[in-house]
Amino acid sequence: MLLSTVLLTCLPLASALPKFEHRADTYLERRASDLGPQIRSQLDVLNASVIELTAAVNKFDGTLLGVLPQSLAVIGAETKLDATIVKLTILSKQTAPLTADESESVVTTLASLLTPIQTSLTAITDKYPEFKKTLESPIVLLDLKTLKAHTDDLITALTPKVTSDWAGFLTLGQGVLDSAFDAAIAVYSG
Repeated sequence: MLLSTVLLTCLPLASALPKFEHRADTYLERRASDLGPQIRSQLDVLNASVIELTAAVNKFDGTLLGVLPQSLAVIGAETKLDATIVKLTILSKQTAPLTADESESVVTTLASLLTPIQTSLTAITDKYPEFKKTLESPIVLLDLKTLKAHTDDLITALTPKVTSDWAGFLTLGQGVLDSAFDAAIAVYSG
């Protein structure tokens, strides 16, 4: 009986004590969802994929003997590029907010990709007669629309993850890319 009396007396005291959060858990959760380095690494893969697509498109000449291997090279490069964009979008959605340094690195790397992407889209536009002659222009049009949509999804997923100082640059870059995609899509739609 004495033990129960002591326990009952301590109960209000125990409930009045402040509760301690396990800061290690929140830190570990933050680190587990900190995918900034992986995003940065995938941007290098994205750059390589854009270069590969541009090279494949530039080599496409539409000749009878070259159509199949050249078409497969273009399709393979486009598929790799699209898969990289989708992977980056998934990583961006899953990551915790990026630090200031990570934000700067990601946004400046994306900004450095604007010119190669525009060059790739120009190469695709310039090859329209060859793709049309081989009856592949509808496939290219579909790929352009898909790449534009997935690129927009990536920017939408990444914008809330970067610091506010860098978010505006993503929106600006998206506008530049959208107009480049729209120009290429207009050629293949006509």
